[in-house]
Amino acid sequence: MAEQQKKRKKRLNISSIIFFIIIFGIYLIAQWYLINRNKIETVKATEGFINDSILSKGIVCRNETVLENTSDGFVYYNVENGQRVSNGMLIGEVYPSLNDVELIKKSKDIQEQLERLAEAENFMSSVNVDISIIRKQLSNSMVSMSQNLITGNYQHIYGDMMDVALNINKINSAMNKDDDTKTTQEELVNLKNETVSSISAPTSTVNSPTSGYFINSIDGYENVINQDTFKNISYEEGIKIIDTPVENSKDGVYGKVITDYKWYLCTYVTPEQAEKLHEGKKVKVSLDISQNKYQVVEIENIIPKDDMVLVILKSSTMDANASSIRVSDCEILFAQYKGIKVPKSALRIVNGEMGVYVKFSKLVKFKKISPIYQDEKYMILPTETTSDNEVELYDDIIVKGVNIYDGKYL
Repeated sequence: MAEQQKKRKKRLNISSIIFFIIIFGIYLIAQWYLINRNKIETVKATEGFINDSILSKGIVCRNETVLENTSDGFVYYNVENGQRVSNGMLIGEVYPSLNDVELIKKSKDIQEQLERLAEAENFMSSVNVDISIIRKQLSNSMVSMSQNLITGNYQHIYGDMMDVALNINKINSAMNKDDDTKTTQEELVNLKNETVSSISAPTSTVNSPTSGYFINSIDGYENVINQDTFKNISYEEGIKIIDTPVENSKDGVYGKVITDYKWYLCTYVTPEQAEKLHEGKKVKVSLDISQNKYQVVEIENIIPKDDMVLVILKSSTMDANASSIRVSDCEILFAQYKGIKVPKSALRIVNGEMGVYVKFSKLVKFKKISPIYQDEKYMILPTETTSDNEVELYDDIIVKGVNIYDGKYL
């Protein structure tokens, strides 16, 4: 009998434990539901844009003359990359060794430092200067140099360094440290004279064979392909040229001269995309879609190629991108819509009206919208509010939530 009571008591204990586990599980589920019932995700309503455009991969064709190597040695360029040159203009000088080129660069740097010292002296002697302003300029130059280091914008760092040196020289002059400045100038003059005297005489020169834009490198496509090439080949052949880098040997060349303002972009689009295009139509194009910068071009040719369509666009305006980019992702732009950019996932239809839910402190409010333009991911709303468009800049737009409704308390 005692044994039976002991077993019964043991079963009751086990049942109690199971009951407790079930109740505790229900409690946890309830708590999870209460916590997540009001959980929402929001985004700030900020200004942005959506492009009505075609994205594709294309190749830029230009009229180019390669500058062949005429003698052994190392070239020092007297003109900047991308600079306009005339027929017969001196582009560079060829020296026996690389050390000669490095010494020329060094002498140019010293001369620039001398000019900045002279500028600082002239500046300080001609006006009454608030030294706090110069210190602010010095601080700005150092911040700019730091930002360019972080972003990898190395081509601008040297200019920042020169600005820092210039402002330090201005401060020194303002604090009557003229003797230090004169000593520095004398040392730099002596160093420059010593450097120049160590440079060998050039063995030959590089002159431009024609007028155009000088580029100090080649990519291997020069004189290999042009817009007419793509007219006469299949889509498979054309896309292979675009997708397959050419073997490029820079030996024996000093660069090239782009001999015409005109350039062409050859790209392929689908037949559906081509329906928005016709020969002679003016559109905008970007060769670097990250910059959001475009120029007007004309559609030169539209030619069906197998299951795709070859589009050749022509421009008569040469710029840095058009002179340097060869193969690139590009964008043919028809229109750009600007305003308040909102994710399409926030869109709600309430009582037949289009709108979004907005979080105000702990309250949910429904705001009507009237999109200017939308694609599969985003909507563009007017920046000015009206009775049909109530969203304002910096509203907290609800993009995700459970059981959301107008007037709900979170």
